[in-house]
Amino acid sequence: MSSADMRLNTMELSELGAAALAYSRRGWPVFPVEPRGKKPIGSLVPHGLKDASTDSTVISHWWSEYPNANIGLPTGIAFDVIDVDGPQALANVVEAQSGREMTTGPEVATGRGWHLYHRPTGLGNKAGLLPGVDYRGRGGYVIAPPSIHPNGYVYRWAVYNRPDGIIEGADEPLTEVPTWFRVLLVGTPQPFPRPAVPTTPLVRGAAYARRALDAELGRIASAPEGQRNEQLNRSAYALGQLVAAGTLDPHAVADALVLVATRAGLAEAEARSTIASGLRAGLQKHRVVA
Repeated sequence: MSSADMRLNTMELSELGAAALAYSRRGWPVFPVEPRGKKPIGSLVPHGLKDASTDSTVISHWWSEYPNANIGLPTGIAFDVIDVDGPQALANVVEAQSGREMTTGPEVATGRGWHLYHRPTGLGNKAGLLPGVDYRGRGGYVIAPPSIHPNGYVYRWAVYNRPDGIIEGADEPLTEVPTWFRVLLVGTPQPFPRPAVPTTPLVRGAAYARRALDAELGRIASAPEGQRNEQLNRSAYALGQLVAAGTLDPHAVADALVLVATRAGLAEAEARSTIASGLRAGLQKHRVVA
């Protein structure tokens, strides 16, 4: 193929190809990944993420060959990523950070959980820092929006409602990895260091309560736009009944609901109001848990 043939206009590329070019203009190297998959396309990038590029001509060629290719972003260069694999993993993060600083910055909703973007630490990949929580640093990569998960879910950036306007997650400033999480990265993952002031466990013993919590967080995370606040209210009501039964800690439950609701796109103030209302109503309906 001649260089003239490879100079494709962005308008001629697929949505995924145009997004890959947009990432490259941020200085983020990209590489093509199998459609609806997570493996690099070997015929185009035989060395996988090591072949990632910011060259617009190369990127245009890749996505002209594979218009539906997912987008891979190497980590450890422009950013690192905390990989939270599902609602239970999110609950583990909420419980672990209790009394500590929250993670903030760009976020992506994946087909199962969330990718939390942070400034690079220079550290490599780490698995199992908490149950369901991994770290992508040097030598790793993540799949970027609007790629399509194997389950059909379209990866999407979180949207933030700021006083000065709406900000797409990709434009949210990167922040440092929270200090408490960095301890996990550079130290021994287990046992996890707890705060000096004792905290109440999220779940107080009933297996049913843990399953119910996981299910409600999952319902909120997967609720369609326009139905998320209603689902948040229903979930808060259901969990409020378990709080009344003494199997869930109300403060930890509220924190988990706020976190998953804001990651799903709800404004924090709206989410907190809905959660408070739902929990109050649920507390009036004591659920018996075996």
